[in-house]
Amino acid sequence: MVLWLMVEPVIGRAILLEEEMHGRHEAGGAHDHGATVTRLQQQIGGTITVLVVGVLLGLAFAVIYARVQHRFSEETDRGRALSLAALAFTVVAAVPSVMVPANPPGIGSSDTVGRRTLIYLLIILVGVLFVGVVFALHRAAVDRGIAPEGRWLLTAAAVAIGALVVFSVPHVEERVPSAIPADLVWDFRVGSLVQTAALWTTMGIVHGVLLHRERERESVSLMARAR
Repeated sequence: MVLWLMVEPVIGRAILLEEEMHGRHEAGGAHDHGATVTRLQQQIGGTITVLVVGVLLGLAFAVIYARVQHRFSEETDRGRALSLAALAFTVVAAVPSVMVPANPPGIGSSDTVGRRTLIYLLIILVGVLFVGVVFALHRAAVDRGIAPEGRWLLTAAAVAIGALVVFSVPHVEERVPSAIPADLVWDFRVGSLVQTAALWTTMGIVHGVLLHRERERESVSLMARAR
């Protein structure tokens, strides 16, 4: 839904503007070089891609949740699932988007695609490793009997150090052409981030609700057997 409401309209605007910049735009928005992929096909393909990626991420989310759920302080599966989703969104989307922001069509040089992709993946890798370190520090602090206030300070210090490490990663400067309206770039970046946030939020809610229902069924089954 977010894809069609916030992202696709901006992509459409960007494509039309790109065509105008290259002198290929005609009345009605058609391509004049015999394009084999229509805008509708692009939209359908993009929607299918989002669904497939969502399913794959959902499977990965379930596996990771099963391994790390005990590290979250929330008492319910719904709370822990939402916490994991928020953490995943921060590491996989929010932080990388600051260093390598998403750009609409027509912006960005093809010569820097490989480097930008490598930097994006490197930031995610650093973020994942950093989360693992924070979890390990928290566990060590608990084992040593450090007070909650001390654990919070230790976590805050680790977060500050991690932020410095992430922002020290070299990034590629992409100049936005003067013909591209600033609001178009801003709308696309915000829309992309909101779309990703919606994906992870939905994943956390659905996973938490399904686990909660499963726990309830197990509880009812055990009570029935006890009788």
